[in-house]
Amino acid sequence: MKRKLVLSGSALLSLLCVAGVQAEEGVSGHIEATGKSIDVNGNKAKFSEYGDPDSGITGGVEMKYNAESGYLNFNANEIARDTQNFKIEAGQYEKFKLDAYYNEIQHNNTFDAKSFYTGVGTNRLTTTATSASLPTNAATWPSVFDYAVSRDQYGAGIKLNMMKPFFADFSVSREDRTGIKAAGVYSGISIELPEPVDYETNTFKAEVGYGEDPFFVSLSYLQSSFDNANQYLYFTSLAAANTSEFLTLPPNNDYSKFALKGRVKLPMSSTLAANLSKSKAESDFNLASAYNTNGAARTNILSDNIFNGQVDTLSYGVILTSNPLDFLDAKLHYSGYEKKNKSDEIISSVTSGTTTTAFDNHLFDYDKKSYGVEAGFKLPGHVKLTPSFKHVNVERNRGDLPETDDDIYGLTARWTGLEKLALSAGYERMNRDSDWQQLILGAPAAATATSPSGQATANVLEPYIRRFDAAPQDKDTFKVGLDIFPTDNLNISLGYKHKKSDYTDTVLGLREEKSNTFDVAADYTVGNVTLAGYFSYDKTEHFQDQRRIQYAAAPATPATNILLASPIDTLDANDNNYNWTANTESVTYDYGASVAVTLVPNMWRVKAQFDHVKSNGFADYNYSEGAPTGYTNDTVDSGNWDDYTKDSLQLKLIYEVTHNLTLTGVYAYEDYEYNDQFSDGYRYVVNTSTTATPTYSYLTGAGMDPNYTANVFFLSAKYKF
Repeated sequence: MKRKLVLSGSALLSLLCVAGVQAEEGVSGHIEATGKSIDVNGNKAKFSEYGDPDSGITGGVEMKYNAESGYLNFNANEIARDTQNFKIEAGQYEKFKLDAYYNEIQHNNTFDAKSFYTGVGTNRLTTTATSASLPTNAATWPSVFDYAVSRDQYGAGIKLNMMKPFFADFSVSREDRTGIKAAGVYSGISIELPEPVDYETNTFKAEVGYGEDPFFVSLSYLQSSFDNANQYLYFTSLAAANTSEFLTLPPNNDYSKFALKGRVKLPMSSTLAANLSKSKAESDFNLASAYNTNGAARTNILSDNIFNGQVDTLSYGVILTSNPLDFLDAKLHYSGYEKKNKSDEIISSVTSGTTTTAFDNHLFDYDKKSYGVEAGFKLPGHVKLTPSFKHVNVERNRGDLPETDDDIYGLTARWTGLEKLALSAGYERMNRDSDWQQLILGAPAAATATSPSGQATANVLEPYIRRFDAAPQDKDTFKVGLDIFPTDNLNISLGYKHKKSDYTDTVLGLREEKSNTFDVAADYTVGNVTLAGYFSYDKTEHFQDQRRIQYAAAPATPATNILLASPIDTLDANDNNYNWTANTESVTYDYGASVAVTLVPNMWRVKAQFDHVKSNGFADYNYSEGAPTGYTNDTVDSGNWDDYTKDSLQLKLIYEVTHNLTLTGVYAYEDYEYNDQFSDGYRYVVNTSTTATPTYSYLTGAGMDPNYTANVFFLSAKYKF
């Protein structure tokens, strides 16, 4: 398909060139050819995560034809590479426009990954290995492949304006995603599997409306369908020979949305805008009642073998903006978002040995409503103050924190009293209140636990836990900015931002987070030389308190088997029951400098740019009652908590041979180093056991060793006409 599209683009370009030659005027554009040489030492996939990693020759074209009868525009970039894109549009001004496009987007994760399964790229993975004969030497594994996903996007549309003030807009598009990504399963041991990606998404959009002062109104419709060629990923069980297990993949689904929006201009320089939309997402799936897990046959007794999923969403909002006086502007707003889950609740009874446990799928939906006001006051002394207030209420269908209320107060100020200086500052305060209730671990119909010990644990721990996404909190945000223009050719900008959140009711969980950010940038031009530089510093910290608790096997009375009556009690701590804290810190430095010099006006230009990014992470773990056996508070700390360094250098030389012809030569250097305790010393086979009998996890290489050093040269010639 790619070759056909490239040839079609070339043929279309030829026709456009002929048309341009025949026209005496109204034709402009450029043609560009580029040769690239890419040399990477290390992880080539990480270096080219969203690009084409190979050396080669590419080109680009831009052509514009304008006449009284209409116009025709054509663009093509990165031709013949994995990132090529084409776009053509034509029409008559104020009457209609036709357009079509094709884009390629590449996402590379890992090249030359390995697996002891065969059939990689399909939805059936097979192996002769079993848990009794596990292949621990990755060098002998039969499959070598790339974790990469490519996206081909193409579409066309038409816009009609010939019946002004009425208008219409219609478009169709399609996206194909193909490739392989990583998936994780447990089959007696943890395994990383290559999951096939073969998706197709088709979308249709339509909008009609009316637009002429003081009114604007439009009605739109969107329909999208997603199809996955593989509903299951089947793989040979390692626990039992000739037995297949499976992993469910993203299901087919349909999405539709109607939207109505309008705007009317009112007296006193005011505008009232409103929007209303309703959408529906649907998906059906055939549930398997018989399957294998860890080599053992299992049977689910299902209340229904067909799952019908449906989520309806209603969104609406109203905004009134006004500027009734020279010194006053204001905005009032109200909005709502309601997500209703109308999917089936399937009761599933699973038997393991002599024990039968029933589960059902929890349906999550929520309602969110917000309103607020903002006003801007121009005061004497070139000062503008903008106070604001916003209230947000969220009601969720969840067991612990079903409702939250946010009150957000803000004030910004800007002073422009000096021609060469501008100062701005802002403060925001958020107070979040949440309604907490005891979490009940429920089987269907009856609010009982999946196991008595599980509910007993929840009864003891939950009164102290507030999950951070909806926990009560007080958050303060302050920021200040300074722009200085001492001369016409010197600009300096400084900024600082502080943010802190206190989770006021939390005993176990995230207790506090804070961040400080500072940045400065400047540029200075003297003669034919422009100097620029920047520096940015960011420090983010998180503080959490947690609790480990364990039961003895099969307690007769679960509540009496809890070793600590309270999670904050420290008297009876042991290796299986203790409190611990984790304080994580991430510090990032980012700085760079550039110089641009015009050596010969309208002929020779040179530019050099250097950038450095460094992030240092640290995780400090502490056990309140002393570390478990074999550990100390120092040995459990992590000094390489997502650490990375990236240096990049670019040198560019531009030679304008003539007014129409420009040659550009570029050398780019990049060095990336990543350190993290979970990826350093990566191994395909990992012993995860602490006993004499090893228990292994099998990995395939996804995301392994991302370090690289790259040298890139490219030379391009661009001809304008």
